Amino acid sequence: MADLAHPLTLWLARTCVGFYVLALLISVCDRDSTPTRFKFWRAVWSAACLLLIVHVLAAFHFEHGWSHAAALKHTAEQTARVTGIDWGGGLYFNYAFLILWALDVGVLWRSPVSGRSSLRRTADLACLFMIFNATVVFGPTWWIGPVAVVGLIVILLRRRASVSGAAGQTSKS
Repeated sequence: MADLAHPLTLWLARTCVGFYVLALLISVCDRDSTPTRFKFWRAVWSAACLLLIVHVLAAFHFEHGWSHAAALKHTAEQTARVTGIDWGGGLYFNYAFLILWALDVGVLWRSPVSGRSSLRRTADLACLFMIFNATVVFGPTWWIGPVAVVGLIVILLRRRASVSGAAGQTSKS
């Protein structure tokens, strides 16, 4: 990430991804879905979202001088460097992703019925997409993105299989 001048911006992104992965691991390992584990998972999921918000604020402060135009230009330059297409529209995907995740966290704290919802699945897919793009487009080691995304897909599929299995066992009881 040679293009990010301030280390805080980079480390906030890395920490956010770390918390996201921790939340996924908690959800995969939580077969009995106890209230205590759910609360811990929700706190980790919320912390990851908060870290993303702080990362975006740090990027706007340290990297773009609080200028949307500068952020758009930077995104277009990075996209062009990797893909050959001079397009900064990915920045709008970042905004949409941030709003989606914040909405999901808000729903969890307002009506914490379950950690599994269609909004959550959408947020998971968006996270995978963002992690892939962040490591491929903005990262110095492009191969980390695909490897990380494949690993996260495996975790998500295991979580889905454990949820399906638990639902099948409940209906047989």
